[in-house]
Amino acid sequence: MRWTAVIAAGCGVGIITLLVLIVVSSFEMSLGAGLARLVETGWGITTLVDLYAGLFAFAAWIGWRERSWTRGLAWLVGLCLLGNLTTLVYLFIASLRAKSLDELVLGTRAGATPRTSTGA
Repeated sequence: MRWTAVIAAGCGVGIITLLVLIVVSSFEMSLGAGLARLVETGWGITTLVDLYAGLFAFAAWIGWRERSWTRGLAWLVGLCLLGNLTTLVYLFIASLRAKSLDELVLGTRAGATPRTSTGA
């Protein structure tokens, strides 16, 4: 089995898990009420800062990997609104399309040849 298939399977499990947790949590309380309770503590704020630091780092990788600022921006919006659910969806799609780990990590840059300076 290819590593990209293993990654896709892990992402699929993560996507399903997060979706179930979102549905179950929404029956407990609204998103607004949950966020209000979360930010009442220092650990809640720390968790949110940690989450968004990671999401913006992942968004930078997506922007570099995709080479299209419009696609990168669309993924950034998804990351900000849906968090790591978007991370898992992106990685799931990318791992299904990739033929190797290099292509998964590098995206469209995987087949690119290095540019050399002609000197001037």
